[in-house]
Amino acid sequence: MDPSSAIPKGTLTAVILTYFSYVGYAVMMGGVAVREASGVESELNMDDILSSPAFDCSNRTCEWGLQNNNQMMTAASAWFPLIYAGCFAATLSSAIASLVGAPRVFQVSLLPDPFSSPSLRHGPIFGGEISSLPALAKDKLYPGIGFFAVGYGANNDPVRGYVASFIIGVACILIANLNAVATLVVNFFLAAYALINFSVFHATVTKAPGWRPSFKYYNAWLSLLGTLISVVVMFMIQWEVALATFGVTMALYLLVHYRKPDANWGSSTQAQVYSTALKNAHELNRTPEHVKNYRPQLLVLAGSPNSRPPLLDFAYLLTKSNSLLIIGNVVKEPMKHSARSILIHKGYAWLRRHGIKSFYDIIENERLDHGAKSFLQLSGLGKLRPNILLLGFKANWVSCPPSDTLQYFNVIHDAFDTHLAVGILRVQEGLDFSEIVEEESPSVEKEKPETNRSEVSLGEMGVESTPEVSPGNHTTNATEMHKKKKEKRKQPSQMYRGPGGAALPKTVVDNLTRFQQKQKEGRIDVWWLYDDGGLTILLPYLFMAALLSKFRIDYSDVIVVTDAEKMPAPEVRQEFDALIEPFKEKPKETREPGTYIPAEELTAKRDKNNHHMRLRELLLHHSIDASLIVMTLPMPRKGAISAPLYMAWLDILTKGMPPFLMIRGNQTSVITFYC
Repeated sequence: MDPSSAIPKGTLTAVILTYFSYVGYAVMMGGVAVREASGVESELNMDDILSSPAFDCSNRTCEWGLQNNNQMMTAASAWFPLIYAGCFAATLSSAIASLVGAPRVFQVSLLPDPFSSPSLRHGPIFGGEISSLPALAKDKLYPGIGFFAVGYGANNDPVRGYVASFIIGVACILIANLNAVATLVVNFFLAAYALINFSVFHATVTKAPGWRPSFKYYNAWLSLLGTLISVVVMFMIQWEVALATFGVTMALYLLVHYRKPDANWGSSTQAQVYSTALKNAHELNRTPEHVKNYRPQLLVLAGSPNSRPPLLDFAYLLTKSNSLLIIGNVVKEPMKHSARSILIHKGYAWLRRHGIKSFYDIIENERLDHGAKSFLQLSGLGKLRPNILLLGFKANWVSCPPSDTLQYFNVIHDAFDTHLAVGILRVQEGLDFSEIVEEESPSVEKEKPETNRSEVSLGEMGVESTPEVSPGNHTTNATEMHKKKKEKRKQPSQMYRGPGGAALPKTVVDNLTRFQQKQKEGRIDVWWLYDDGGLTILLPYLFMAALLSKFRIDYSDVIVVTDAEKMPAPEVRQEFDALIEPFKEKPKETREPGTYIPAEELTAKRDKNNHHMRLRELLLHHSIDASLIVMTLPMPRKGAISAPLYMAWLDILTKGMPPFLMIRGNQTSVITFYC
């Protein structure tokens, strides 16, 4: 026998037979008994039975009749013990089912989420599959109920639940007015029916793949009708109790909703989120773009999120949940799927703990520039696609292998080739703290050490000089992480710890949280050197809006630099020459193209070199005391400039300066001045 067919048919048959039995008894009793009667036989007038004084109860209280006497069924029966026997049989079966079944259900599963999506394949209006409902006691949905989840014996019998059910049953009996209890019980049953019907309806309208009813006559609108009928009947029975039932149900639901227990039920609200997101993504794709609706959508190549907190904080100041933020991590060696999943899980856990709403993904590639190019080409969906690439400045470009510098340089070229704006952030204290900070993270498998050895990101190529300290291996299990994510955000000194859990110096913590904390009064200096569509002007405005409570910024002056082409001072020239000296072309020396500076390039770029050295002098004169400097990023002409010379330009501009953002737009207008 097919359960998917037999169960709903049997349920419907039982409901129909019960319905007609109850209606039949009501009609039968209405045919043999009156509503009110005195019960005094002498008042009967057999000649005119309907006008008998026995049925006149207008001026007195009558104890007989269908309305006044609950024992009228026994009075009308041929042999009243049969009535009691039937009542006892029905009552005992229900009582045993409740006393034995309720504790088991309470222990295993109960109280369906009003939006849960039962994964059943049968049932008409009130069908359901117990295993699809959340476990009240085992999942500890409510405080204190875990006590009743303890089982005893081979069958894991919930003895404590049996005792609790017995006490509740006795308490209801002691009320001595079962009609009063019946109103409350019926209301809660109707509430359960309403919630189950609505969850089925919601699962259907959200097109959840897990909801696949095979019942021939199933209809979502019939389920919605069942919900409405249940609610209406609740208020028809007794509206005060109905309101109380709604209040209790809503309180229980909100308690689960805000406590966010560590359980995943596959609710239809999850299907609704997906459906809504997909619909809105298609709608966004059909929406024409306008400069007034421009949003900076960032792709940040930062490696593991816990490696460069200042870079992510800086990026989040621009997006603040109002635009897209994607964090990319390029790993150098292939990983197993489990190791990849662990790294992604760790990344999202870190982002949640630090309140950064972002997407995080990993790409495997032996060459970092090739992996970054994959990010540039494939990140995003439709119009939810990055339009700005944000990098940390590669501060170790002088000492690292020349191929690393060339790959970093190629990433900038690839970003411009894909029509993205490029931003490079430099902070003198550095952005990479992975070697001196130990961050709490979910437990990982034994593959973690191998994964860490292979994990190399573009941001890691920009490591500032830091003490060579191996990070500790501090892990917590998934349950602890779930609890931590619900806690309030900790103080920075608690969020960041050194190797072995040691406290970090205050200066290190301040550098880690530079873009989180309030700072002294200051200003943002904008050096708009080239017309790039206005992005160099727009981003500082966004910073002013986002940092108003952090940088108490007051915009004021516009300074026009008139002597930018003046020859630089000798000391600046000496500093620049010292930077590029190791990379100059030397006779009879073979190097990879692009990793050295040919003599003819130095000659061709003499004016550009002088220009950037002069800008260095002007920056020292005008902006050394700024809170943030935003400058147009020099354009690296492909084939016209080598990686070392371009990095020397960036280095001479930003060395020893306050936080410095170099940004170059992609010629897309982002301010209405251009419209």
